[in-house]
Amino acid sequence: MATRTVKIGLDNWEVATLDDTDKVTGTPTAIPGLTSAQLSITINSSNFQADDGLWAVLDGGISAMQLTIGNADLKSEAKAVLHGLTLEDGMEIYTSDMTIPYVATIFRSRLNTGKYVWFGLAKGKFVPGGYDLNTRAETPSGQPDSLVGNFEPRADKITHIITREDNAEFDLAAFRAKIFQMVAGGEGA
Repeated sequence: MATRTVKIGLDNWEVATLDDTDKVTGTPTAIPGLTSAQLSITINSSNFQADDGLWAVLDGGISAMQLTIGNADLKSEAKAVLHGLTLEDGMEIYTSDMTIPYVATIFRSRLNTGKYVWFGLAKGKFVPGGYDLNTRAETPSGQPDSLVGNFEPRADKITHIITREDNAEFDLAAFRAKIFQMVAGGEGA
C-alpha cells in the first residue's frame, strides 16, 4: 500500500544572482525565515473547433510564473542580493534607477513522511515589496515581509524544476546543479 503524503513544512530558501548568460555568479545565499511560498503558473492554451465540436486543445507553453514569498524578516544583506540595492553605513539605499538582478532560487517543503519536495525556479526578479505593519496588541502577532518574484524561461527554456526525495532517482546535487548553473571557475552550488 502506498504511503499517503502531504506537505507540512517550508524552509531552506536560497537565492543566487545570474549573469547575462543565465549562469550563477558567486555562491547561493541562504535566506532564513521563510514563512510562505505561493507559486502561480500561467499556461497559454486554447480550444480549436472543427466539425462542429472541440477538435484539439492547443498548448502555448508556460507564459508566466509568479512566486510570492513570505519571510519573517528580510535582512538588509538578503535585500541586497534580491534587489541589487546598495548597503551603506547600515542603510538600504533604494534609487530611482536601480537595476534588479535576475536570480535563480530554491526552497523545499517537508512531507509528513520526513522526506522533502524541492522547488527550483530558474530565472526571475524579486521586486521590492511594500510594508503592512500594525501596532502590537495585547497578544502579539508576527508581521512577515512579503515580496513577489516574476519568473521567465532561462536561455535553455527551463522555467522551473521540482524534485522529490521519495523518488528512487532523487539526487540533490544534480537538482542544485541544474538550477544553480555556475559560471566557469565559479564556486560550488
